[in-house]
Amino acid sequence: MTQDRLNARLRAIKVWGLAFIVLTLVVWIFAGTWRQLVGGLFIGELGGAYVLLSLIGMGHRNDDMQGTALFASGMFGMFTRIIALIIVMVVAEHWRTYFNPYTALVGYLLGFVFVVAGLYGFAKSRDTDS
Repeated sequence: MTQDRLNARLRAIKVWGLAFIVLTLVVWIFAGTWRQLVGGLFIGELGGAYVLLSLIGMGHRNDDMQGTALFASGMFGMFTRIIALIIVMVVAEHWRTYFNPYTALVGYLLGFVFVVAGLYGFAKSRDTDS
């Protein structure tokens, strides 16, 4: 039962993240003078989508990984998320006329916000009695 609720919550987080990216793309198309800010938000959200996928989609919910292998997997995930942030920021900085680096950073961090906000209610209502 709890596993079904968790999987449903994770699917909802992915759908909300994708919906936010689509909404940003639509706003970018009609933005006009705000195009640079919204463009930065958009590429940041693409990097944030990787955050969502690496934290949720590549998680170890159903396997028995533990110890050194779990630590190595977590370190690899952290490293790839940092690489994704570097890529987003380099692209935003290199093409400043199209993308705002500050909103790109905000867009990237939205991936973490979706994960924390989406799982907060699940973690709060979870039965902690063993």
